[in-house]
Amino acid sequence: MVQLRGLMVNRLIVLLQIFIFPAYFYIWMWVEPMRSMTLDGFFFWGSNPWTGTPEHIILRWVAPLIFALSFSLASAIKATRIANSYDLMWRALGKVRIDTKIFYMVNAMFCLFFLILPFAGPLIAVFGAFFAVKLILYAFGVKKNVPAILIVIPGLFLAAIPLIITIAFFAEYNLLLGPIWEIWANYSPVFYGIVLCLACAIAVGNFFVFLREGASQVSYKKEVGERIGILIKIVLFAVFLVLYLFVDNSTSAPITSWTTTGIAMFVINIVAVSLSVFETIIRWRKKTPKGGSTGGAAGTLMVPIFIAMNFFIKLFARPDIFVTIIVALSAVIFFGLFVVAYKYAEDETLFEE
Repeated sequence: MVQLRGLMVNRLIVLLQIFIFPAYFYIWMWVEPMRSMTLDGFFFWGSNPWTGTPEHIILRWVAPLIFALSFSLASAIKATRIANSYDLMWRALGKVRIDTKIFYMVNAMFCLFFLILPFAGPLIAVFGAFFAVKLILYAFGVKKNVPAILIVIPGLFLAAIPLIITIAFFAEYNLLLGPIWEIWANYSPVFYGIVLCLACAIAVGNFFVFLREGASQVSYKKEVGERIGILIKIVLFAVFLVLYLFVDNSTSAPITSWTTTGIAMFVINIVAVSLSVFETIIRWRKKTPKGGSTGGAAGTLMVPIFIAMNFFIKLFARPDIFVTIIVALSAVIFFGLFVVAYKYAEDETLFEE
């Protein structure tokens, strides 16, 4: 397991998941445009019979709990396997540096909380109700040869409310899905800027680490410590983020506008891509891939690509769509590795080294 002063970080992440999903769905149902949602779109009745307090209770209190139930139950009951999956995924990235892993994770979190769950959450909850029943039976020791009726009947009752919400949700597409996408489109420059600053810090920081590696080989000193590289990248990320937020966006245009000049980040992008390409060429000629392995080099390839794409974003009529694609691409890598890792992870013990 990945540990921090004796604490198993993977298990801590799984523990946080149990509470993060309910908190997320409760917040989601209390903010606009979800706060304006009603059950009028449920087509089985002409007028809403639950107008008033019952509708408020269903939408604001019961629905978020049911939406989060499958995710939280899976995190609680399958905690060991999910934690092992994170560890296997961590290994699957080979010797890719921790900052690059964080880069993939940040992209995945943005996609999960701003794109996947708002659009797919209600639908997942319907099918997740049956999964939740199975998990509950599993928790009580019923693991094999479970009669279908024990899953279907309780699942239908549990799926009733999310089914109503889902039908109402998609019936009010223009009222809800449009504004949700608009929120993402308006703030995607901020989300993208944060990840871009992280990518630039990784690229420039890796070059400094590369120089220190070369110096240590010449002077026969101790190998470069990973902590020094991480510290350099943290400082660079903070500097780049300040420049992005308070210099590039200090004009009269709002921070979410794509019309700002972005001179500072443009220069930083050029430097970051140039240093990354130069480092890659030198390492290739010396046959010393990034991270010490071919897998490490492949894992870091997305970082310079992500930076280079920033040169072309403002040329597109819909940069929000382009940003969504590039962020989603790196998120898919993260989610794909987790799915594969979960498939091979064991419930109780992890594979031997």
